[in-house]
Amino acid sequence: MRQKIELNAAGKAMLAKTFKVSVQNVSQALLFRRNSEQARKIREAALINGGNLVQIIDVTNELKRTVKVLDSHGNVTGVVTNK
Repeated sequence: MRQKIELNAAGKAMLAKTFKVSVQNVSQALLFRRNSEQARKIREAALINGGNLVQIIDVTNELKRTVKVLDSHGNVTGVVTNK
């Protein structure tokens, strides 16, 4: 499970100016790609200033499964794998 903080462009620009870093640096911190002390402070400030914490759950592994194709008598006539 991954996380990110969603914040509008104006909010990112404000954080960049406040912390004296680039907007790209703020974006990396909000995507949890940076984990320095400054990145943690940027994330905290983003949440205080209207950012939303989003949990990203990868469900693609659940979709990768084998499906058996049955005829009207319940006999297996084929197998479909979803990769």
